[in-house]
Amino acid sequence: MQDKPLLIKSILGQEISRPPVWLMRQAGRYMKEYRELKEKYTFLQLCRTPELALEVTMQPMNFLNPDAAIIFSDILIPLESLGFNIDFNPGPQISNPIRDESDINNIPKNTKTVLHTSNSLKLVKKELEKLPGERKALLGFSGAPWTLACYVVDQQNYKGFLGTKIFASRYKKAMHQFLERIALATADYLLSQIEAGADAIQIFDSWGGILNEEQYKEFSAPYINIIIEKLRKKNTPIVLYTNGGDHLLPQIKQLKPDCVSIDWRTSLTKAEELLGDEICIQGNLDSTSLFKDSLIVKEETNKMLKSLNRKTKYIA
Repeated sequence: MQDKPLLIKSILGQEISRPPVWLMRQAGRYMKEYRELKEKYTFLQLCRTPELALEVTMQPMNFLNPDAAIIFSDILIPLESLGFNIDFNPGPQISNPIRDESDINNIPKNTKTVLHTSNSLKLVKKELEKLPGERKALLGFSGAPWTLACYVVDQQNYKGFLGTKIFASRYKKAMHQFLERIALATADYLLSQIEAGADAIQIFDSWGGILNEEQYKEFSAPYINIIIEKLRKKNTPIVLYTNGGDHLLPQIKQLKPDCVSIDWRTSLTKAEELLGDEICIQGNLDSTSLFKDSLIVKEETNKMLKSLNRKTKYIA
């Protein structure tokens, strides 16, 4: 039986020879090969066609050789199962957004099955097994319910998804019903990724940071918890990322994810103090550092590593 990938060993607190490393945006327009594909296909075609998603997922693996591949997809994909029409032009566009509580009541009762991400994972899993050297981890992912709701609720003239916060306060009961529907659909979507071979699951609460502690406790945490509880049965590590969520770390700890991603604005030392020793920490070199001289990149990386009092339960 093949040994566990380095990244999974670290999440589980097992002994490791070095910290595992990957980039949050591995695939994308910084690569010539990706830009060439984007001239032929739309973003959604790349996401929805397993053979193309395989190609894009493997581009940075072959170029950078990180310790994990993250499937090429988008955080909004599980919304398709609830009947929402997604497009990118160039950013996310929902043609049938939620404008009032009646729109929530009209969401179809039966969810559709979204298979293309799972099919992509199966192809990538086979491809990763062919790579020489240490086994690579394969990460599946989705957006968190609050974040997905942010993209679906019509923002009118508001910026920074303030329209979703206003909607949540105006139609509180309907919002909770909506978030539960999203959570259950997302859990099913992520379970299918685990069945397809994902070694770990990352939940992106990209807009959780716009909530204060009380709002997070009401509108985000309970619905992430639904997902975590449903995924627990599979014993697959769960990584939670809350962008701009420095003020929410104590509440994030209570959700008991296996690993918490820390963005570049949060001190790893502070994160370690708040999260304790049981939760793996992932992060958090400022991506703009990678544009500096290579010697400076090494210095900043070493500084990052030395800021933690741990030998494992860490991902760079």
